Amino acid sequence: MSDVTGSDDGTPVDIGTKPPTIDGRRVLGIVPGLPAAGERKEPQKDKLVMVWPHLLVRHAVAAMAIIFVVLVLAVLFDAPLTEVANPTVTPNPEKAPWYFAGLQELLAHFHPLIAGVLIPGSILIGLAVLPYIDRSLFIQARHRRVAVTTFTTFVVIMVSLTIVGFAFRGPNWGWVWPWLDWHGKF
Repeated sequence: MSDVTGSDDGTPVDIGTKPPTIDGRRVLGIVPGLPAAGERKEPQKDKLVMVWPHLLVRHAVAAMAIIFVVLVLAVLFDAPLTEVANPTVTPNPEKAPWYFAGLQELLAHFHPLIAGVLIPGSILIGLAVLPYIDRSLFIQARHRRVAVTTFTTFVVIMVSLTIVGFAFRGPNWGWVWPWLDWHGKF
């Protein structure tokens, strides 16, 4: 069997034996020395909180609450479903999923090269270059005006395009108010 370092004094421990422990707690391995950055953190006994039950019970309660809300919404509101999909007939309008509705809205206004390549590419490059443009050492948003303004503008434009493409477009990609019932009427 191979050996691994894991005992308190750094001597090899056989894998087949009892796992290494520190103060009665099982550990995967102990690395001697100081951490690469900062100081070694020694937890205080009175500030330790166990993951079970404190954290996992909260996560389980939050998950059950979200599932309950989604279930209630699913019971109260009908989905705008139509007949079974027919691969020989394309529905009008043919809409992308909601997360691509903004790009589909751009395609309605610009050439495909501009809307499908240049605008998304420039957004990605701009977001990648943003940390090099805004070199403020402060963390607060009030000191990071370039980053906050750029990101807020991007989010507002993309959310607006997504809402328009998803909720306000009807047959032949024409403008339709969302409260008009046109689903399934072609």
